[in-house]
This record gives sequence, C-alpha cells and structure tokens, in this order.
Amino acid sequence: MHIFGTLYNRDIFECIQFLLAHHPLQVHLDFEPVHLAESESCRIYSKMNTGDCWWDTQDQLPAGATIVPVISSSDKTHLINFLGNQHAWPLYLRIGTIQKDIRRTHTKRFRILVGLIPFRPKGAKNTDKAWHSVVGTVLSPLQNLDITGLGLKWDCADGFQRQWYPLSATCVGDYPEQVMVAQVSYGSCPMCEIPKGAPMGH
Repeated sequence: MHIFGTLYNRDIFECIQFLLAHHPLQVHLDFEPVHLAESESCRIYSKMNTGDCWWDTQDQLPAGATIVPVISSSDKTHLINFLGNQHAWPLYLRIGTIQKDIRRTHTKRFRILVGLIPFRPKGAKNTDKAWHSVVGTVLSPLQNLDITGLGLKWDCADGFQRQWYPLSATCVGDYPEQVMVAQVSYGSCPMCEIPKGAPMGH
C-alpha cells in the first residue's frame, strides 16, 4: 500500500544459491563460525564468521547445518537531468559467507541486483514506509524461513551440498538510507540518541 510505482525484483533464494555455487568463489567461502584470538584475553573480530551472532545462531541449528548471512544494500543514484531528473534506486545482495576481502572488492562483482526500488514522486509523504514496504517485500522469504525447520539444501562451489539457513544480517547504506531504516528525522543520528543539532562526539 505504500509502494510508489512498480517493484522489479528477483527471487532472493535463487540469487543466494547462485553465489554459493559460483565456481570462482570455491576457495573464498566460510562455512562455519570460528574463534580468533591474539591471547586468552584478546579476541579478534575480523570477519562475519568470527562474531558472536553467527556462534549464537549456529547453536540452534542441526548438526552439519550452517547459516548464510544476507547483506542488503541500497543507494539512490542520479542518472540524467535531460528527462526530468531520472533516478534509479537499486537494491543489492551480498552474502556473509564470502570472505570480506573478496566480498568488498567491486571489480569481483560478487553482489547481485535483487530489486529496483520505485522512486518516490516529489513531495510524496510516507517515503520511509514505502522504502520499508519495498525492501520487506524483496526480503520476505528470509522472514518466513523457520530456523527450527529443515533448512534449504543447496549446492556449493566446492562441489558439496549443504543444509543452509539464510538470515538477514545487515543493511548497508549511506546516511539517507540509514535515516529511512531507523525511521528518524533527517539530521538526527540513526544509531544513538544525540539531539538534533548537537555536536557529535559529546
């Protein structure tokens, strides 16, 4: 009810399956959580599979199963001025099982366009609700997946088949996208309760 225009999107599970089975990623996938430490009192958090979230979730899964952390990102992009200030608003998907140094390399193109967010008309209201409605529609298969169920058996780039549980891990965006995700007023901090206009760091 809050979407402006037409939403174009791909099946998010098919996109995740493609990345997991993509042969160039064979040596760049992490299938389980690990603990890294410099000493007994100094733990290292460097990649997604070294965090507590993956460990806490892994404990709830059957033996041999693992999760696919899904990373979504969006950024409104200005195209041209000649045809009425045309814009595009892509929604991309990456997966946290791809190692960080590879996943973040733009030339490798290990991200997939999963949706085109309809651009809101000038002066439209409830734009944050529209954004949440669109992204919620694209990511709805993740919300409906039962973590206590059987999971999804998908092929992997190393030739094995594994039992996967894809979960929404994080949403990456610049400040305007963060404001919409957090649904705060523009100029406010989307991560804390610093009053609008107050100097940052105090």
